[in-house]
Amino acid sequence: MRLVWKSALLVGIVAGATAAVAQWSIGAPGKREAPAGKHRYVYLVFANPIPGREAEFNEWYSNVHMGDLVQLPGWTGAQRFRLITSVLPPPSAAGYKHGYLMIWDLEASDASAPLSMSTAAIAGGKSRLGVGFNYNPGAGSSGTWAAMGPRLTRPDGKGPTLTDPADNNMPRLNRYLLLELSNALPGRDADFDRSAEERMQSVLALPGWLAAQRFRMADTPGRAPSDKPRYLTMWETEGASAQIINSTLNKALENGTAKRNTAADEKTAEMVYWEPITPHITKDDFER
Repeated sequence: MRLVWKSALLVGIVAGATAAVAQWSIGAPGKREAPAGKHRYVYLVFANPIPGREAEFNEWYSNVHMGDLVQLPGWTGAQRFRLITSVLPPPSAAGYKHGYLMIWDLEASDASAPLSMSTAAIAGGKSRLGVGFNYNPGAGSSGTWAAMGPRLTRPDGKGPTLTDPADNNMPRLNRYLLLELSNALPGRDADFDRSAEERMQSVLALPGWLAAQRFRMADTPGRAPSDKPRYLTMWETEGASAQIINSTLNKALENGTAKRNTAADEKTAEMVYWEPITPHITKDDFER
């Protein structure tokens, strides 16, 4: 089933578009905690289209594939993002290999059950393949991370900025996602966790930094290991541009307002900004 009421809009946004469109809110609202007896996971898929088939890749991904999987038990939400390469200096050297990101929200007693359901759905044809998606081994990258705590918002309670209804000259701010993937230095996982928690509080006090949630790579027996770092922090931000957001962070790190994680292995870290190119959807978008 296609998400018909959104299809035309989404195709116009993602079919080979190059202009910034970071207009959508990011993820589900609230603290994003799993119900009792279950855990919350994010399954991240990094991909590139087959050369020359980007429009077909985007149309299938947004209007077919998202709905095919979000209907499955344990698959509670989905949203697509596009890589931002214009931030200078780049926050990290790595992480720019793939131009598109899909974030799937999972809730289950363990990650293996919903992941197995998707594998079976794809094999059986319930989840339809896309002609623009590169299925060759090694073409994409993926991983599953388990939530380490709830989604945290700003300590001052300030939420996203909306312009005054009477102000017809000021556009609202864009929304951006910063994925911070990193490993702890050998033998320093405890220090890494402690520093990461302190870092969240200091960064969320900065202008434009709205929310964050931490994750750790999940155990997924029988699946190929991910090539991504073990720890993940998902930062939700708003601003006129990702460059302004990143400059705010860099200035705070330089003057000590924001904390650095001194136990992180910077050589393997990936810090990359993404812009949302679809809304966050759930199976309710197909049931109503």
